[in-house]
Amino acid sequence: MWPPAALEFLRDLEDNNDRDWFKANRARYDDHLVAPGRALAGSLAHLGPPRFFRPYNDARFHHRPPIKEQLGIAIGYGGAGGYYVELSLDGLLIGAGLYHPASDQLERFRAAIDDGRRAKAFERAVATAEQAGLTLVEPALKRAPRGYPLDHPRVERLRLKNLTLFHRHALEPWLHEERCVELVRDELDATRPFVAWLGKHVGPSNAG
Repeated sequence: MWPPAALEFLRDLEDNNDRDWFKANRARYDDHLVAPGRALAGSLAHLGPPRFFRPYNDARFHHRPPIKEQLGIAIGYGGAGGYYVELSLDGLLIGAGLYHPASDQLERFRAAIDDGRRAKAFERAVATAEQAGLTLVEPALKRAPRGYPLDHPRVERLRLKNLTLFHRHALEPWLHEERCVELVRDELDATRPFVAWLGKHVGPSNAG
């Protein structure tokens, strides 16, 4: 899977984060991060096509390094969410779901959670992912959203604003072995019911 040289590149990038250095070392980025990432995405073709995030940060409105210090891959990502893999010095992040849903999507999500039958299907999907080691993101709201009682039986779910599951793995030797591919595939496969639930009950945004 990703060779040790991938982490060496990320460490060097952290110490030399500017466009000129990246341009001179672009071959290392392509060979040691992107190429293994494409091989991984090929093993996940059943989840959908991959999209590799560009390496450059948009620094026009935010103070941040010019080069992203991670490789991000969205897989099968559509208007109702999808799958995500990210390699950085913080670890290997495996995730799925819908990041920053639009207001109309949140409304549909809350309506589904308010419905007992659909909420049970959501909990089954979350439980399947949790058995594989993923965790549902923490609720962002401090209380129930407007229109729902404070003592709603599923208030913890109603307080969600980011509809994602994730598992961040520490950087360990298995990252450089073929079993890394199997681990990523198994964890993302465990999130398929969750992503399918979002597709059925939340769907793409109608805004704009």
